[in-house]
Parts: sequence; structure tokens; C-alpha cells
Amino acid sequence: MDETMQELEYKYVTGNAVTDVIINDKCRRAEKAGIQFDADFWYGGEIPVFDLGIILNNLLDNAIEACEKLESGKGFIRITLKRKKQFLLLEVENSFDGDIPIRKGSSFPATTKQSVLPDIVTEHGIGLENVRDVAGRYFGGVNIKVKGDIFHVTVMLQQGN
Repeated sequence: MDETMQELEYKYVTGNAVTDVIINDKCRRAEKAGIQFDADFWYGGEIPVFDLGIILNNLLDNAIEACEKLESGKGFIRITLKRKKQFLLLEVENSFDGDIPIRKGSSFPATTKQSVLPDIVTEHGIGLENVRDVAGRYFGGVNIKVKGDIFHVTVMLQQGN
């Protein structure tokens, strides 16, 4: 029962039950893997939480997977949500091994995940594409910056469409 109660206690309260679950679940997963996790995130319901959930899940899963390739204790993830006029800026910054394979015909990095059915279907590598598609629905976009061994993704979403 004590373990269940701990899982219900949130380290981060974001202003929305869905984003609370996502961010705290990813935080627990990261911390179990020895990854430092920090969130400065307050969600005021500016865009539908379903769409924000797609963005959060994809970006945080990618960040955790990148950090898991590092020596334990070397990885970090920072997530922030900022507002500038009518825009929301969601930023995820994480450490990684510095290796970024670029996928042919795409401006996004290629996946390094192994597919369960590699000759039949590839279910990996569409996370950032999904994020870009959601951002596009809100007249926004995705910007990726790499500086040494730090990967930084900014998703801009326009509120009130």
C-alpha cells in the first residue's frame, strides 16, 4: 500500500490531471534509470490536453531513451513551458551521447530503436513527426538545436485559433 501511495504523490503539479500523470510518470521512469529530471511546467488549458499529451509523451520518451545510453548519473532532462504573447513554448533539453543519425528525406534525426518486425513495418521514428504535425495544427513548429552533448527541442504552439 505504501508503494501505491508513493505513486499517487506527485512531485510535479502542473495544473491539469493528464499532464500531471504524464510528467510524473516520465519523472519516475527517468529517476529509476539514474537520470536527473526537472520540470517547470504549468498548463493552463490553452490547447487541448490530448494534443499536448502527444507532444509530451514523444519528447520525454525520446529524452529518456537518449539519456539511458549514457553512464548512470550522467543524464539529465529539463522541461519547461513558457508563454510569450499568444504562443506557448514547450522546451525539452536533455543530455545524449552526441551521435545524431539523420534520416533520409527528413529534417529530424533517425530512430535508433530496433523494430520488432524490421522487414515488415517500422513503428519507430515517427515521434518527432507526430510532434511536428500537432504543432502545425496550432500554426506552430518544432525547432531542434544540438550543442555538444545537449539536445534541445522547442515546440511553439499558437493559442486561440
